[in-house]
Amino acid sequence: MTVQFDFHLDGDRVAHCWQVQAQPYQDCTFSAGLVEGLEPDTIYLRFERSGEEPYMFFLRPDEALAIAWLLNGALWSQSVIIDKD
Repeated sequence: MTVQFDFHLDGDRVAHCWQVQAQPYQDCTFSAGLVEGLEPDTIYLRFERSGEEPYMFFLRPDEALAIAWLLNGALWSQSVIIDKD
């Protein structure tokens, strides 16, 4: 089942969102998906913590790829450099 929702921004702008992936944790959920209405931003990343308003990042595909690449590098460095000790 696809989760769909609208996220209202300043003014009359509305992001129509479709959740693709979600990762729940103890007191929060990270999710990502597609967004329509904010072109050229077509991807969102959402941080949702219990009792707080969700925080949304709206990204172009190249920005989302850059963030994934940076996080991949940090995880790789942790496994090679820090966990090595």
